[in-house]
Amino acid sequence: MPELKIALTDETILPGQGYLAETPVLQGHAGTQPDLFFRWNAIPRSGSHIDVVVHLHGFSRSGETMPLSEKVSRSGLDLSRRTRPTLALLPRGNWLRYSWYDFPAMLGGGIDRLIDYSVARFVAAAAIPREIEVDRFILSAHSGGGMPAIDAIAGAQRPPDEFYVFDGLYGRDPATGDPMRGLETVDRWLGERLAREPSRPGALRIIYIEQQTGPLSRRVGELIAKYLAVFYPDEAAKFGRRYRVEPSAVPHAHIAERCGPDLLAAADVEFDWSR
Repeated sequence: MPELKIALTDETILPGQGYLAETPVLQGHAGTQPDLFFRWNAIPRSGSHIDVVVHLHGFSRSGETMPLSEKVSRSGLDLSRRTRPTLALLPRGNWLRYSWYDFPAMLGGGIDRLIDYSVARFVAAAAIPREIEVDRFILSAHSGGGMPAIDAIAGAQRPPDEFYVFDGLYGRDPATGDPMRGLETVDRWLGERLAREPSRPGALRIIYIEQQTGPLSRRVGELIAKYLAVFYPDEAAKFGRRYRVEPSAVPHAHIAERCGPDLLAAADVEFDWSR
């Protein structure tokens, strides 16, 4: 089994990355090993808090043989411009069939268990002689990871402060029920999240391609407009920089890698699609 190799100075955990295999929380997921990717930026060894980012990936043309490394470069988990101490996690999903993956282990509080396990493993590998608490939780998802991310939020004890979805709100198969099922989860989370502004700022950024995820993405945009009108009618433009739905100017496969680093640096970023 791989172990995290962490470089240290007397005062700082240096930026790095690594993999773990046979993650207990992910035991029910079918697929290859290792099954959990870690990346972190510079973290003071004297600190007591850390931010955690979890990214849920989409489909893979490699099918059941997909190596997790395939998803790293396009995950958007680039912490090079982020100043807050942060641990980023990319769990391997559960292979269903063909190119499809889902994330059943993240349901019913599973995403909380993944975070707690990962932070504990990181603290142990860095030989930090104290508990490290999670401050901010950021959840991002690309493509087929979008709807599982919403389902993970529904059962989470630690709801995300920031939620980023990269062309992932496909909706449900109409044959299985309401194609908009999950919107109620976003509605509840968004209302609770905005109620915590501005003392604890957060974000919801949805980047979509109309022919793929337009209908549900635009419904989320309507929810945002509704809540901003209720909570912050005089400051809707200001909050709208961190809570918004917008079309993508890059192809589906590249949205997370293009937008993720910008959002991890500043939740209110205005994307420069020209670069």
